[in-house]
Amino acid sequence: MKRRNKMKSGMLLMAAIFIFISTFWGAAASLATNADPDVTLDVSGQGSSGGAMFGNGIWAPGASRAGTIRLYNNHSERVRVNSFGISMKLERTLGGEPEAIAPHSGLYESFAKSMKLTIKKGRLLVFSDTVFEGSFFELLYGSGDETYRGYALPQGDGFNIDEGGSADLEYAVRMDERAGNDMQGLKATVAFLVNMDENPVPEHRDRNNNNQLVEEPLEEYPDIGGHWAHDCIVALLQHGIIHGYPDGTIRPDNYITRAEAAVLAANALNLGETAGAPSYADAILPWAQGYILSTTGKGIFEGYPGNVFKPENYITREEMAAALMRAFGKKAQEDVRLAFRDKDDIGAWAAEYVKAGIYNDIITGYPDNTFKPKAQVTRAEAFTMICKLLGYHAEHAKQ
Repeated sequence: MKRRNKMKSGMLLMAAIFIFISTFWGAAASLATNADPDVTLDVSGQGSSGGAMFGNGIWAPGASRAGTIRLYNNHSERVRVNSFGISMKLERTLGGEPEAIAPHSGLYESFAKSMKLTIKKGRLLVFSDTVFEGSFFELLYGSGDETYRGYALPQGDGFNIDEGGSADLEYAVRMDERAGNDMQGLKATVAFLVNMDENPVPEHRDRNNNNQLVEEPLEEYPDIGGHWAHDCIVALLQHGIIHGYPDGTIRPDNYITRAEAAVLAANALNLGETAGAPSYADAILPWAQGYILSTTGKGIFEGYPGNVFKPENYITREEMAAALMRAFGKKAQEDVRLAFRDKDDIGAWAAEYVKAGIYNDIITGYPDNTFKPKAQVTRAEAFTMICKLLGYHAEHAKQ
């Protein structure tokens, strides 16, 4: 597995976990506590409960442990999990005084490579997406260490935890069956690190006393400078399809909700708002109600069983593909073969829309040949799809 980019510095909050105190922002769990595999961690640093993440006792080739961690967000804002890491202290204890094994040494890295780890994410102990599969070695992190830089989650695998909310990680760790005799007598104290940044819930444009949207002057927003979607974002700003927040940000890497996606699609098609009572059984926020009604009336968005829209749910890649292909009437004019490794994860209801998106060069997969249909969509990803559908992308792509 290739090493990922360096872990971000985070918000510089501290988390004191078991016998380990992290000087790196996030949460940690120690190998050397007790055998209970269920761990709960408070990401604002107010404490933890439960046992050791990887258990205690003797390890041998083929031995394995599994369990779950629940991350509670008691911070004052929503946070985004963007990196994992492992800090490891290794000692040899065969007779006499314990001998410290130096980081970067052959034995240190051999041990790390022998410990295989898989991590899945989910909520309320229901797991679906594998976000890491490798060894301790890929996760090794040392403050200021240019070799041990941790593991930055790919864009589609990072996830948010709302203020007061939680997220679960399921882990399975196993010592490689091929681990050699040089592993005998080693004692490892391991801390698992979760690195997070603030990712505030999007604010929406202010309205004046006449309930009219207050437009903001077009300007260069500081959080899009150098961003991969910069040109598309600027094009949509110039055409009045998107607007910045009152604090002068665009927040391109925030996930986009179904309500926000409905507003985006309505603006792109110049549908405006439809007046009337909400047609869904669940609560719809006033700022999005008219747009949801207009896009639903055009067949662009559909609700869920039970006549609910779930406006605050983050929209998935397959949902976004379906909505936008319906919105712009895009179809695949010939049979398109889905060659993604995870093509079987694409819902049958969404497959034709995904094919249409590929055929029309609106959507693409990831470098590892996956589509990640259930992954959440960032604002930048949604903006880029709209930009392509409106023909703006071709204009600035030639520059």
